[in-house]
Amino acid sequence: MAWTFSVLGGGQEIGANSYLLNLAGTRILLDAGLHPKKYGEESLPDYDRIDHELEAIFISHAHLDHIGSLPLVNRRHPQAPIFATLPTKDIALRMLHNTVTVMNIFREEKGMLEYPFFDRQDLWPLEEEILGVEYRPRRIPSPQGENLYSEWVHLRRGIQVHFIPAGHVLGAAGVLLRQGKRVIYYTGDISLKDQALVSGALLPEGRIDTLILECTYGNDPGYHSQNRQAEIDSFAREATSVLSAGGCVLLPAFALGKTQELLCILSGLMREGKVPPVPLYLSGLGKSVTEIYQEHRRYLRPRASILSFDLFSVLGSLDDLSVRALLREPAVIVATNGMMVENTPSARIARWMVQEERHGIFFCGYVDPDTLGYRVFHARPGEALLFSPDGNPVTVRNSNIRRFYLSSHADRYEILEVARRIHPRHIILVHGEKEGMEFMTGELEGDFRVFLGERGRTIDLD
Repeated sequence: MAWTFSVLGGGQEIGANSYLLNLAGTRILLDAGLHPKKYGEESLPDYDRIDHELEAIFISHAHLDHIGSLPLVNRRHPQAPIFATLPTKDIALRMLHNTVTVMNIFREEKGMLEYPFFDRQDLWPLEEEILGVEYRPRRIPSPQGENLYSEWVHLRRGIQVHFIPAGHVLGAAGVLLRQGKRVIYYTGDISLKDQALVSGALLPEGRIDTLILECTYGNDPGYHSQNRQAEIDSFAREATSVLSAGGCVLLPAFALGKTQELLCILSGLMREGKVPPVPLYLSGLGKSVTEIYQEHRRYLRPRASILSFDLFSVLGSLDDLSVRALLREPAVIVATNGMMVENTPSARIARWMVQEERHGIFFCGYVDPDTLGYRVFHARPGEALLFSPDGNPVTVRNSNIRRFYLSSHADRYEILEVARRIHPRHIILVHGEKEGMEFMTGELEGDFRVFLGERGRTIDLD
């Protein structure tokens, strides 16, 4: 029987990642995300295309574009066990509880009556139904001579599934699936280079038939992961310039991964005297995920350091008065969301900061072209900038809006390296902008049979 791969979401876009594998009649779902830029039903993968029972669901990591619709697919397919690494399980549950809060706000403030898609009662069963798999973030040979990274998950019809550390964030793992001599590897989100907290990805050994490869930075020739230390040094200089002049530095950051990485980097820079020891603030969800990082620190790099809680304060109310009070004295503020989705803490703070010359807004990761964060990054003094559809535009006076490449994703050259080191028969490109995926196709065609993942497309892997 045939093997096929269907894109339910996250093909030529970065969001709502979910992919259906049909392995000779056995159906397996890879990830179950939400789209961060879309609302309502448009933010969901197309689960109507799953026309048979699922054998199992595998989650690569706990960012919402990979786990945000998991309760919905679990409701439709309660018989399918859900597998994730142990850290991913704990983080995913915390992220989903926050998603319920956000959806209720959308219902109340925006009148979006389709929200919430699920409530907290739908999450309690997931604590038992997500099966946490132990994994090793570093290569450890087995007695058989193999480099095993997690225990094997055994499914029907001889299918075996194995997690392999993917770098990126705590708990992130690629998914290797084997049936007989045929092997598929799904990278999830991947980074080959070590970060301050998380070791770089390990790649599967042996023959791979099909590689499902993320392309987040496929369209960005300016990002070179090997320049990381130079970016940190530049960040330190710019932050010191702003803070020494009496301003505040805002770091828009995702609650998972980027927040913890920036805390670790800032801790080291302040300890070394490269950044002034000013007050440090972060938003509530970032604190909750940081606690999980501390609980699972055995998966982090040796001697990795996260700030103890007495060294930073958690942001409370963010009405206009509290934001203006926050910005009176020099401080570093690590606030969600990394792309400044409307009404998130980073967007509310940035609205005031763009109106004053003394502050700095520093983006440190991927910024989607269709987001408010992208518009803020490209704003110039004198422009009128709208932060919410129902608000009034503000006049930009701040020219100190910068970007530092401290991403947890592979750059376009690492993506190509992953493909060439694994050297599969087939490559399916997903999780990227169309232009970037077309660039990757041009680089890989001739050496590999390359397919562009696109929502609604089914690819025959035979």
